[in-house]
Amino acid sequence: MTYLLKDLAAQLATGSIRARALVEDCLAAIDQPDGEGASSFIETYHDRARNEADAVDHARKQGWSLPVFAGIPLSVKDLFDEAGIVTRSGSKVLKDAAPASSDATVLARLKAAGFIVIGRTNMTEFAFSGLGTNAHYGDPRCPFERDTKNRSNGRVAGGSSSGSAVSISDGMAPATIGSDTGGSTRAPAAFCGIVGLKPTTTRMPSHGVFPLSRLFDAAGPMANSVSCCAILDSLMAGGTGEEDAPFAVKGLRLALPKGYLFEDLDPHVAKSFAAAIDRLSAAGANIVDISLAEIEAMRPSNNTKSIVAAEAYQIHKARLEAGMGKDYDPFIAFRLDGGKNILASEYIDMIETRKAVWQSVQTAVRGYDALVLPTSPILPPALSSLPDIESKITQSARCLRNTAISNYLDRPTITIPCHAAGSGPVGLSLIGSRHHDRRLLAIAAAVEA
Repeated sequence: MTYLLKDLAAQLATGSIRARALVEDCLAAIDQPDGEGASSFIETYHDRARNEADAVDHARKQGWSLPVFAGIPLSVKDLFDEAGIVTRSGSKVLKDAAPASSDATVLARLKAAGFIVIGRTNMTEFAFSGLGTNAHYGDPRCPFERDTKNRSNGRVAGGSSSGSAVSISDGMAPATIGSDTGGSTRAPAAFCGIVGLKPTTTRMPSHGVFPLSRLFDAAGPMANSVSCCAILDSLMAGGTGEEDAPFAVKGLRLALPKGYLFEDLDPHVAKSFAAAIDRLSAAGANIVDISLAEIEAMRPSNNTKSIVAAEAYQIHKARLEAGMGKDYDPFIAFRLDGGKNILASEYIDMIETRKAVWQSVQTAVRGYDALVLPTSPILPPALSSLPDIESKITQSARCLRNTAISNYLDRPTITIPCHAAGSGPVGLSLIGSRHHDRRLLAIAAAVEA
């Protein structure tokens, strides 16, 4: 079922649906024997969600004033703190940690708006991969070419927010929150055929979110439409859930940053993206090919060390040095080890280089409403194509090749499905200007339409 937040809020307010019925529908989808619930959720709150839904229905029946979104289920990535719950970040390493003393700020804001947390979603361990696989809790699979009889057949959901994305695509929740350090909301959203948003990093408070990289992490929503993501973005940032009027497509100036971001595209990705660009052009958008030397310099082959690798290692250093590395997924432990030998001077140099690139790119793209590119150059990799660490590293890098640019530039970015119904999932990304997240959402609403 495709849930839209505005419609659900209106139906709940008029009594045409009840919160309990909505929660039951989501729980039924999670509990489906041949479904993805068991691999997409680490923990599901059956009784708690039902009790909260009953309380909402009772309050509505009594005519009490309620938040606009009271009674709508929400799934939560397993790296957001929730009071009384252990934040595992998709790992067995933290399973015996003390429960959180309070909710993450963004989660507290969504609860205050009336959302009911239905469960905690699976993810790449410690959010450090674009595949979305998890050696401890299972591998969520995207809807494309999913085999319901054999779990080893199928394709990855994308990472790191894999369970969150599948919870939306499979009707297990109308809304979810994830995090994005190199593409972790957008790659899963693209692979699962939904909408995903990476905000400007400082837009959302990071309190209560287990970090991967403090300079790159950004909490963001995923949902079935740009409108839904705009509502969630507003609430998470401390707003009231408002939407902005969409821009007109006619007259939009959109730039395609040609170069390595358009190299080696899967033929279906290339065809679907080109068709979407043709539709935008026919609707009156001005599409311009540009070349950005700054982005060309970001080719992965030119950058064997990174800020994210350095920060991720420092976050896990004490546990790894205490001999806990054996409890990590070997793939994740290997990736973390990559940041071990980055010197402080190199880290500082990388930060200064990044700031300079920000300024240079800002000058180069001035006058354009957004950059446009395929969210991922490939279709979701098959699980069977990931037999070892080397293959996982290669495929993860391919999944996140295009998305990581936005994190480095700290620009808000949204992915929108652009493939034909029934075909392989392809996302179209719009990259906006730093701190102009709402403007990007208004542009995205026009492009989506």
